[in-house]
Amino acid sequence: MAKARILVIEDDDDVAKLEQTVLERADYEVKVAATGADGLELADTFRPDVVILDVGLPDISGLDVCTTLAGTNNAFILMVSGHSREQDVLLGLGLGADDYITKPFSGNELVARVASFLRRREKYTARGTDGVLQVGTTKLVRDFHTLNNGEQTVTLTALEFRLLWYLAEAEGRLLTRAQILEHVWNDVSGVPTRVVDVHIAALRKKLSEVEAPLEIASVRGIGYRLDQKP
Repeated sequence: MAKARILVIEDDDDVAKLEQTVLERADYEVKVAATGADGLELADTFRPDVVILDVGLPDISGLDVCTTLAGTNNAFILMVSGHSREQDVLLGLGLGADDYITKPFSGNELVARVASFLRRREKYTARGTDGVLQVGTTKLVRDFHTLNNGEQTVTLTALEFRLLWYLAEAEGRLLTRAQILEHVWNDVSGVPTRVVDVHIAALRKKLSEVEAPLEIASVRGIGYRLDQKP
């Protein structure tokens, strides 16, 4: 099987070398570009599976690079920045980024994010139309609105099921509250965002009931992401 291809677009040489080292140790094929222009050119020829994109590039804004990549490339995009302001995160996600990570971060976290993207790609390729969605050892069964982990099963409400299915489809991707409200409630204005938080709390409890190896991570002020536990 061919190695997954990772493109790092990062102008800080030390950071780029660190990212390249940890990703190559995880058995990925990695190429590095130090400018936005070089990154876009390399993306066309290298055809990466995942792009790790720094926001602060010396020639082109990383946000502009993100817009171009999202429109011309099928790669997952992980935005990297030294800023964690809510508006920066929302802007990056709105331009097509799949997730956002702030410096400093560990090599293990970077590898985990990349692995999560690649699991999503495999899942999309393998998913049938039988109304069953599997993440790790955990299954969602649409006909019964159940959450199964091994021999353990719990029944979800219709809304809980739609919410967890949406999070599971986007496994590893940060979803904003607005995205969740639009997709699950079909409303971004008439439903308080607090309602999302209440249902997330209920889902966490049910995941715990069946000892599912999943966790719903929260990003304060932004939204939620479903991850497999290491």
